[in-house]
Amino acid sequence: MSNRGEQVLLKQSTILMFAVGIAAIVTGVASGSQSILFDGFFSLIATVIKVLMLITAKLIAKESNQRFQFGFWHLEPMVLLIEGSFLLLIAIYAFLSGVFGIINGGREIELGLVIPFAALLSVVCFGYFFYVRYRNRTLKSSLIQFDNISWLVDAMLSIGLLVSFLTALLLKSYGYGAWAAYVDPSILILLALSMLAPAFNILKPALRDVLGIVPDQLDDKVRQVMDEVKAEHGFADYVSYVQKHGRARFIEIHVVLPVDYPLDGVATLDELREQISAKLGKPDAARWLTISFTGDRKWIAG
Repeated sequence: MSNRGEQVLLKQSTILMFAVGIAAIVTGVASGSQSILFDGFFSLIATVIKVLMLITAKLIAKESNQRFQFGFWHLEPMVLLIEGSFLLLIAIYAFLSGVFGIINGGREIELGLVIPFAALLSVVCFGYFFYVRYRNRTLKSSLIQFDNISWLVDAMLSIGLLVSFLTALLLKSYGYGAWAAYVDPSILILLALSMLAPAFNILKPALRDVLGIVPDQLDDKVRQVMDEVKAEHGFADYVSYVQKHGRARFIEIHVVLPVDYPLDGVATLDELREQISAKLGKPDAARWLTISFTGDRKWIAG
């Protein structure tokens, strides 16, 4: 994966999202639409998160140092956790705002201003979402993948706004202007509910990484490989430990060799390491693999 390409996309995404946020806030204030204002504040919060993602991508590209000897991979799930938390909080705020808006009798908004804006915003957000998704097929960046969720959410918000404003226009056209006032707070509630799934989709894997919960798929893969290698080479026993931080995978394997295991020197152990590494998949910069050998079980006791 090209970290340079990742940073370029994150910069583009940050600048464009900031522009969308400012435009939405200005339009929301001018039209009196709280749902447009909500979309604007969401975009500004997303911009801050994108800046954090960009900083994280730059740090990941750097070499490890004395303070961070395993690199900066651990920052990735932390940033995603912040993003998911903000999405959840803003969804709760939007839901409550919509409920109180309905209780207070709805809101009159300037439809002639918000309908063209919602239509343009829908085109921009969906267009950029599909562009980024296409680019990430080559980059294969988890940061880009989760960052792009904000564009999908914004696109869904924009489509929802457009449909709701067109509905309000029809209601007014047919003499139901009183009902049209409830459209803006109602769509705010629907938008808030639609954001819950994306928020939890980000929070769940990020929280697992931050808490250090064992990634089941990686753990199963390592155990499967080691069971095969153990049977093939006659190892006495082994223990394995796995951990995941963002895209980084940490794998530690300790092998117990029989007392009479035939060894021609260190080269034999290195050859075994190569075989295990190859079975675990193609190595990359995000995989940290440690394989040790011993003849005493006390060195593998947990």
